[in-house]
Amino acid sequence: MSDFENDDAQKEEGKVAPPPGSDYEVAFTYHSDNQLERAYDKAEHWVRVGVRPNQIFLDDRAMGVINFRKEMRDPLLIQAGVERLIDFRCSLTLSDTDVDAVFSSVCYYEPGSEPTYINAYDPELSSIKEVLNMVSSNLFNYLQKPLLQQDE
Repeated sequence: MSDFENDDAQKEEGKVAPPPGSDYEVAFTYHSDNQLERAYDKAEHWVRVGVRPNQIFLDDRAMGVINFRKEMRDPLLIQAGVERLIDFRCSLTLSDTDVDAVFSSVCYYEPGSEPTYINAYDPELSSIKEVLNMVSSNLFNYLQKPLLQQDE
């Protein structure tokens, strides 16, 4: 059996491991040269693997939109021993020149209690905004990582 036939058989079984030294960005090197499509691929990967959302409402490449819901522990309070959960919806919109992240339906709560939805007068607003800024910064930093170049 040739090496190519063996590779094809492995792919069909779904057990192809990445080559040694590869990282999670390797899969993106095979996508379109179109910058928007590459950004979409990376954003979609970040949402599915990095964020691991509770629910994805919309994932539409043609529109350049990914909408999801995430419930997460508040990273600012974990070290203080306080368990507070933050629940939000996020809409990512990718264009030729920009990526927008809009958060909506944002609430926070302690386990076993009723959620409090954020409004302009909430005393926790600045803390919650800081957490959402961490989420969006994480995305934007990830999107700025260079793609690995294919050897020609």
